[in-house]
Amino acid sequence: MAESTALTTTSQQQAPGALAFLHDGAAFEHLWRVAKAFSMSGMVPPHFQGKPESCMVALMYAEQLGEHPMVMFQETGVINGRPSTSARFAIARANKSGLLQGVISWTEKGQGDALEVTASATLRETGEVVQAKVTMKEAIADNWVKNPKYRSIPAQMLRWRSATRLINLYMPEVLFGLGVKEEIEQVTVREAAPVVQESASVVADLNRQIAAAGQTDAVTAADSGEKAPIQKAEVNQNPINEVEVVDADDPF
Repeated sequence: MAESTALTTTSQQQAPGALAFLHDGAAFEHLWRVAKAFSMSGMVPPHFQGKPESCMVALMYAEQLGEHPMVMFQETGVINGRPSTSARFAIARANKSGLLQGVISWTEKGQGDALEVTASATLRETGEVVQAKVTMKEAIADNWVKNPKYRSIPAQMLRWRSATRLINLYMPEVLFGLGVKEEIEQVTVREAAPVVQESASVVADLNRQIAAAGQTDAVTAADSGEKAPIQKAEVNQNPINEVEVVDADDPF
């Protein structure tokens, strides 16, 4: 039982230290200096170079997950505003988490557009065999194939995909909220344009005042002595903004 809860126990033990920067100024300053040193080192990936803020977040994740900082720098990045990692890193963490008997394995069925890949694992706590299947038909239907790797090495890509699905379904604690870049697909975000209301005329304003005063005689434009300019509502030439979010690079 102690071995089966290794990942959870370790995370609980690390939690106080991982959150020390929130209430300890010295801990925050130290973490910031370390992050700044990494950002200036030239030994981290380009998306961390010169960005101590991003390095600091990666260090926080490293402490929370119990991983070496250099592993987190190599395996994480920000995609569409969300910290994300690779499928291979997710699989590696699941295999060493202590939550499984053995490691994640795969079976393949069919070829070409009929290819199906199923990821399987045995949960240590219950002995239950859990599975997650991904098919090329799904990849085509959801347009994952815009990534050319789904055509050049389909079995490998479906392995990544089925494994991360398995992890998210049965052991989400492995990633602690990290996204998986192979799962980020093209999304169209439709933003409704703001509604521009028509401006009120002078006559309409006067009539509202009369009604508020309890009078019944409405004022016409001629009575008011002013023309009643009615501004047309502004027409938005682009009523819907479409933002295309493309998926991240493949894991290679």
